[in-house]
Amino acid sequence: MRVVFDTCVLVPSFLREVLLTCAHAGFIEPLATPRILEEWRRAAKTPMQKLEAETAIRQFVKGFPSAMRPDPVDLRPYWLPDQGDLHILALAAQHHADVIVTHNKKDFPQEALSPFGISRVDPDTQLLQLYRRHGSTLIDPLRPILAAVQAAHPQMRALELWRKAWLPQFGRKFDRL
Repeated sequence: MRVVFDTCVLVPSFLREVLLTCAHAGFIEPLATPRILEEWRRAAKTPMQKLEAETAIRQFVKGFPSAMRPDPVDLRPYWLPDQGDLHILALAAQHHADVIVTHNKKDFPQEALSPFGISRVDPDTQLLQLYRRHGSTLIDPLRPILAAVQAAHPQMRALELWRKAWLPQFGRKFDRL
């Protein structure tokens, strides 16, 4: 399954790690452009966030060299409410992505994506779909990520960590396994 991640799902570190671990494990194939990576870089506000973003972007490029595509040039065939997101739709359409993973439903209305055979899903739904398709083989690579975050935040229950990462339904499923 080919996916384009909207920048909003790449910025939060735990969410990003979960999604990219799914990609490393071969459950999804991410697609990205220099513009998406630049948006990711610009989303960092503090010096620490900028350092984290730079490191994560370098790791992404190194870990997923085949994900990188040139920025789409002709955006005229596409329409979205936020013209600043046209490059994401163009990337997805031109490179035959199945899904755009985003929290921004209003900026990516399904009726604008459907003509290109693209679905919009939030990360929680994406992970639930992957779980239905792959079962417990999806869960095993994610356990070390949760363990590391729990070690750093021992006062937080696992379900709370999943909820804070905007993955409440997947977190409940994960917690029961």
